[in-house]
Amino acid sequence: MKKLFLLFLGICFSFSSFSQTSYYYPPGYFGLLNNQSTSARAQGMGFTTLTKSGIENSFYNPASIRSSTAPIQAYANYANGHSYRPKSRYYFAGGAFKVKDKFTVGLSYFSYQNPDPLWTTIIGWQTFDTDYFSQRAISVLAAYEIMEGLHAGLSANMMQENGVNGEKTNSDFVPSLGLQYEKSIQLFKSEKIQNQQLFGAMSLYNFLFKGETTQSYQDAVDESYLPIILRLGAGYAFEIPLKSNLTQGKAYFENTAQAVDLRLDLQFQDYLPGGPDHITDHELNTAFGVGAEAWFFERLAFRMGYFTEKGPSGTQEDGDLWVTGNRAGFTWGYGTLIPTNQLTKGKMPFDLEVNLVTGKKVSSLNEKIYTHPNVFTENSFQFAFGLNLLWR
Repeated sequence: MKKLFLLFLGICFSFSSFSQTSYYYPPGYFGLLNNQSTSARAQGMGFTTLTKSGIENSFYNPASIRSSTAPIQAYANYANGHSYRPKSRYYFAGGAFKVKDKFTVGLSYFSYQNPDPLWTTIIGWQTFDTDYFSQRAISVLAAYEIMEGLHAGLSANMMQENGVNGEKTNSDFVPSLGLQYEKSIQLFKSEKIQNQQLFGAMSLYNFLFKGETTQSYQDAVDESYLPIILRLGAGYAFEIPLKSNLTQGKAYFENTAQAVDLRLDLQFQDYLPGGPDHITDHELNTAFGVGAEAWFFERLAFRMGYFTEKGPSGTQEDGDLWVTGNRAGFTWGYGTLIPTNQLTKGKMPFDLEVNLVTGKKVSSLNEKIYTHPNVFTENSFQFAFGLNLLWR
């Protein structure tokens, strides 16, 4: 949008002092790497994607396509909004196929789109008005079961940014690798705690440590940090028997386990050094998430979590103040598994898992100290929708 000067002027007048202020933009491909998740389920659980199975989590850990037991995977996800990019939209679609018993391949598409953005695009100290800004990643994946419970995955991510009216401003090839491990354990010896499982995972995005991306448009050129991201995750799941007369005789709950399945996940993320010497973005964007999930009778799910990501704080060297800080907040979500295979007596070879996030956004706006323009603060509602086809 061509009103950046007026926007900053309005921001400045809204503060008690007339200091210059700055909203922080994370480094390369921020829309894909720092905003909303490809999985509504994981987003409701504090953005804990790493230990979960399925193509929906493969952008963060390519090993996830092999840990799924489904012979065919198909998933689509939509999410909206951002603290200070309110018109942002996020689209993800992916599928995977089990080629052999231990080998699975997949393909996914992840897109960040910001029509009529509030901000201009700055490349090499030059400012360009734009009516459309977007980023995308096309990922080709392969994963293999090394031994029982241990899965390794590799992805080739073709990244591209269209920073000025849909025109390409940079593109990069970014490979990533990951591991997932799951094991049945007997952590608590009790008849009421059954089917206990322990999960562990790690991934390294951009494992070739190519830490620079070149942005260019017309005669403007800029070198910026291409994130090198280490992620670590752990999880624990178990089942508690539960009976309810409300589910008796209901076709929706027919042949389901009379139990509640509980899960707890933890995840850590850190940006590693390796970019241009004058850039210190790797010192920020460290993140931590924790999430819990409860599935009742294999049909109804409720989730909650907490997520925090390190942002800038204090005063910059030139005296400007950061008006964004840590991105932090509680998350929640819910979902259901629709047994379409059972309800149609096998005519549909899959079940549908539907997951939703509806609630307040996890924001990085420092609202205790600063008053932000209504264009940022009036739309704090977060919506995410995920649809998973589970082949039987």
